[in-house]
Amino acid sequence: MSEKKRDFLYNMLAGAVIAVLVFALGISREYEITRCVCDGLFVAAVLLIGIGGLKGIRNKGVFDVAGYGIKSAIEIIPMFRREEKETIGQYRDRKASERKGASGMLLAGVIYLVLSFAALGVYYAVK
Repeated sequence: MSEKKRDFLYNMLAGAVIAVLVFALGISREYEITRCVCDGLFVAAVLLIGIGGLKGIRNKGVFDVAGYGIKSAIEIIPMFRREEKETIGQYRDRKASERKGASGMLLAGVIYLVLSFAALGVYYAVK
């Protein structure tokens, strides 16, 4: 299985866990089942899309300067100091090579969003 498919499936599983937890919370408050399903799917969608969006922004290097600044501030402490000082260009290149895409998380979030709108339609059709 390719890494992209595995990432997508992990995010779908994480969304399902979130949806089930929100569903259980709604059932414990004695809400209607269709409302609980809609709420669970929507919360999973918002979390996946929000975190995936931040991950996509991070992949563009927006937070590299802040990360380099924090790393440099920590290296002031003698026990964290390294022999070789890394330049910001080297830091950006190293971080760019370590990053993974956010497409699996965003796709899973969009799927949960579509499912939540479908559940919302069912909720209002039943009501």
